[in-house]
Amino acid sequence: MTARIFISYRTSDGKDKATALARDLGMRFGDEQVFLDKDDLRGGSTWRDDVQRTLGEKPVLLLLITPQLLSATDAAGTLRIADPNDPVRREVSAALDAGAHLIPLLCDGVEAPPPAAQLPPPFDRLGELTWRRLRAYDWKNDLDRLVDDLKAFGLSLRSEPGPSPGPRVALRLALVALGIAVLATAAVLGWRAWQPTTTAAAPPVALTVSGLPGTWLATVGADPPFALTLSPLEQRIRLTSEPVPVDNREGWAYYRTFWLRLTGTELRDIRYRGQGTVIVEVGQPLTVDIAWIVYNGAGDTQIDSGNLRASAAADGHSLDGKLWSNGQQAERPIVLRRPR
Repeated sequence: MTARIFISYRTSDGKDKATALARDLGMRFGDEQVFLDKDDLRGGSTWRDDVQRTLGEKPVLLLLITPQLLSATDAAGTLRIADPNDPVRREVSAALDAGAHLIPLLCDGVEAPPPAAQLPPPFDRLGELTWRRLRAYDWKNDLDRLVDDLKAFGLSLRSEPGPSPGPRVALRLALVALGIAVLATAAVLGWRAWQPTTTAAAPPVALTVSGLPGTWLATVGADPPFALTLSPLEQRIRLTSEPVPVDNREGWAYYRTFWLRLTGTELRDIRYRGQGTVIVEVGQPLTVDIAWIVYNGAGDTQIDSGNLRASAAADGHSLDGKLWSNGQQAERPIVLRRPR
């Protein structure tokens, strides 16, 4: 069966989302219907010829609009999308020339395609197309909406019963879990300026922006607490941690298993890093929204990424919320408290 779904992305900040999207769409429509270049190019084939051949079959092109897709530059400072040989530009041009359906997917805080006057052809046509969002913290709902669009274009869901993935899907899951291609520092979701909105009344809890910086004890699910540090970073907020032991943490069994299989070594500790915003609105509790990355204890290999969103509790001394994992495509409850 010829692939009907083609995923186009900028490698520098789109690999993780492209891999996760290919995995999930493969489970809905079948792996053979989804084309992702790093998985589907045959050994010894010419990259451009294979991509061109696939686009010539008039599939649906899903274009991941990440910050780097349109703003990446070459060594001379020239926009890459202005170069006729830019891979993403070639894919978009070939898709439009072949009459393929093109759906822009807005990722990583991109709110809308830039005005046509700011973009070279063929990207100046993006504003004419119906776009969708693809957000880590609302992945399931955004994916379901995209699946409905693809069905409307004539794609059929796989007929095999059960969600058991094939070998290629399992490999994708492993790669996403280990975050081999994650560059989530550019993936802060829905960033806003880290200045409180001017309000006529204070938030209904005692915790304020000035009370956030410092060390917090984070409890995720039933796992033992660990220390996280929040600190100001220009107009944003930064999250860091010292090495956190994960040998006996139930929530990390998934990652330890994959780490052992793919590296042959035990994953004993990890480090959190992240950036985000503080949201203060009239009548609402103070909220932090942080995109995070998890590294191994040495800090040299990315393991996973996701989103932390937590709001001040009524006691004014803690934050309650959810910790979303891109690798597991799941969220767990998290509570941050000041150490006593």
